[in-house]
Amino acid sequence: MDKQKLTFNIPRQSLICIGLCLVGILIFLVAGFLPASRTMAELEVKKATAQYKIEEQKTLTPLFHAFREIEGRKASEILPMLAKTKLPRTQIDTLSLQLNAAAQVSGMSLISANPNLKDMTSGAQFLPVSVVLRGDFAQFRKLLINLGGLSYVEHIEEISIRMKPDSREYKLTIWIAVG
Repeated sequence: MDKQKLTFNIPRQSLICIGLCLVGILIFLVAGFLPASRTMAELEVKKATAQYKIEEQKTLTPLFHAFREIEGRKASEILPMLAKTKLPRTQIDTLSLQLNAAAQVSGMSLISANPNLKDMTSGAQFLPVSVVLRGDFAQFRKLLINLGGLSYVEHIEEISIRMKPDSREYKLTIWIAVG
């Protein structure tokens, strides 16, 4: 028996067409998978970032609520905008008591409150008062807010702060509207 040769008579043009189709499929697969893998890597980074932010939010939420609660309590420390009035001349002697009350509400201690009566003439509309207080800076802030709540306080002219071993000493010159 004769051995039969297996020969394929495939035209050259068909082989070229098959090769071009295989190259086209290969290019299509590479062009599709490379951008997809880059996109997957970018999505993994975004996912990790989002998870970190979620964990951060879970951690900081109690702190946020605590700050919000503190902010709600400090609404009373907003500077009141009262209509300006004048302190009647008959009540000038109660001025130190009113300043002492404002100091005690803020947690400070009033050392002295001396009205400058020599600047006070019969027609003067303002009375300068030298005030000396003792306390810390947070309490001083509260005191300034309380002084803003007194309708007859025209303005604060001078503030000086001196350090003491146990606390700070504040000297103020307050102008009081009198009438």
